Amino acid sequence: MAADRPDSPQPAIAGAERKTFRLAVKITAVFLIIVVFLVLAEVVLRVASYFTDAQLSAGAGAVRAPLYTEEELRRDLPRFSERQGRDCIEIRTGFHWDPRFGFASKKLNKDCARKLFAAHVKSVVLMGGSAMENTQAPNYLTSIDTYAFGHDPSIASLNLAESGARHSNMLFRFLHEVVELHPTYAVFLDGFNEFTTVRYGGEPDDDFYWTAGVKDRVANPLLFYRDKLVESSRLLELLAVKTGFINSARIVRTHIDPRRGIEAAEYYVKTRDYTETICHAYGIKCIFIIQPTALLEKMPSESAKRAVQHELRSFRFDVELYQSGYDDILRKAGDKVLDATHLFEGKGDVYLDVVHFNKLGSKLIGEYIGAALH
Repeated sequence: MAADRPDSPQPAIAGAERKTFRLAVKITAVFLIIVVFLVLAEVVLRVASYFTDAQLSAGAGAVRAPLYTEEELRRDLPRFSERQGRDCIEIRTGFHWDPRFGFASKKLNKDCARKLFAAHVKSVVLMGGSAMENTQAPNYLTSIDTYAFGHDPSIASLNLAESGARHSNMLFRFLHEVVELHPTYAVFLDGFNEFTTVRYGGEPDDDFYWTAGVKDRVANPLLFYRDKLVESSRLLELLAVKTGFINSARIVRTHIDPRRGIEAAEYYVKTRDYTETICHAYGIKCIFIIQPTALLEKMPSESAKRAVQHELRSFRFDVELYQSGYDDILRKAGDKVLDATHLFEGKGDVYLDVVHFNKLGSKLIGEYIGAALH
């Protein structure tokens, strides 16, 4: 009978199925282990980064009481007072790009600005990067604008500085928006952002945001989204840095050619000269200030030391880059710029990071600008 045949295939099939099942279980287990490891690694790196950033923001000089009063900490108060163009500037969230001068979070109402300036004896436009933009001030009470001109009701001001902007960005904004307003003064606070593009592998005369993503978004969309993915993960960032497999502008460099920094400095000197020529042509008194940075402090405070230590974890070459770059600017621009490099030296815990500052820094910069007008 068939049931008594010793060569029945059923036991062999069952054995093969068990082997296949065991192999599938092993593959699944390995896959799950890898996934769990990657998730845990990502969590650990994010937590470590969070605590590092928290320590930096909660140290001496942080934006909190008792350094700030309760009123100065209010986020519901406006960024600018009426005399500082509160009704003339729309501050936009998200990423907005102007084809002339790049990143543009501020939208200027020129008609409003003309009326504001016409109603006051003197007018000032403040220009520069995120240090001059001064978003670290919770409201207008501790802003650079207030410390510079708040005591003088004859002066109206507009702050058109933008995060990431270097002098060339502000030159084109100056041409497009400021010249026709005929302000009495225009004040440019520059220095730090002249070198941000080369820190990320960009060209010495490029815009920072162009280097950090806009270029790829226009010319290589797939690379842009790849870089966004890498940027969203601490683990992928670490692997990209260690292996060098992904050459992304969003990943910091471990070394830099010193000549690139000198070229960036020379580009600032050239564009500043262009700006000065335009200022003279239109009768605008332009003031050019080289801003402070904790990287160049000779006798750093505790907040400056902490900021520099944090920065050098990512940008090991920063001290050399900024020292040589600033030296080149000051040597070639000479007395055409005001040197505020060491303005915060010996003034206590001013820095929040290597370039931004608390109300003490806003006061020092504001008073420096106010004095420069006279």
